Amino acid sequence: MKIFAIGDLHLGHTVDKPMDIFGPQWKDHAGQIAENWRERVLDTDLVLVPGDVSWAMRFEEAEEDLQWLDRLPGRKVLLKGNHDYWWPSISRLRDHIRGTSLFALQYDAITIGGASVGGTRLWTMPDLEIPYEDPLEIPSTEGQGASAMPPDEKIFRRELGRLKLSLESMGREAGLRIVMTHFPPTDESGKDTALTRLLETYGVDLCVFGHLHNLGLPRGRTWDFVKKGVRYVLASCDSVDFAPYFLAEIPDIQEG
Repeated sequence: MKIFAIGDLHLGHTVDKPMDIFGPQWKDHAGQIAENWRERVLDTDLVLVPGDVSWAMRFEEAEEDLQWLDRLPGRKVLLKGNHDYWWPSISRLRDHIRGTSLFALQYDAITIGGASVGGTRLWTMPDLEIPYEDPLEIPSTEGQGASAMPPDEKIFRRELGRLKLSLESMGREAGLRIVMTHFPPTDESGKDTALTRLLETYGVDLCVFGHLHNLGLPRGRTWDFVKKGVRYVLASCDSVDFAPYFLAEIPDIQEG
């Protein structure tokens, strides 16, 4: 089983949201993605999609985008991004995509083949600084002092708590432990953050994320580096040249 990643698809089959206003490289970006996807991915492979799947505002508007994804080869694990306003309750979404090639992740984990995939959206980090010493002791966003907490800090801490829940639910026997986030867990230099320390503590092998666009990277080059045993890969679609980005190949362990 090969594992790929491509995020920030920003599909808009039922909404008027052209992406080429962000540059000529975005012209017919969905067509580019589909062509490259079919050249690289087999039905037995796994594709991670770390957020911003569709521009749709309502669940019904996202239906055609989800069907488009389902028709592409491979099994796909979807994560909610900051623009995925269409994303309904996780139970409703999972009921809707049951029996398709799509899987939805939210504060938990899923094991496919020999890979366990967890994660959460995250949020903008305050200056990429570590706000507390122990990554396992995440300060509460409730109770005394919470009301005075800056909104971004409150969301950030809540997302850390959700990431911890996801990490604790990951398959312990998996050959590859992967975390998907939408917002970056660190910067291009791999600076230590509360997020990187949490991933290190839980023995994560690979962290895939998106959100960042138009970084001026050389074509075919993206952030892909290892820091303290964890590999970090930026997989927003323009950063990976609108093609599923190869991450690893592992035995496809059949269940049951």
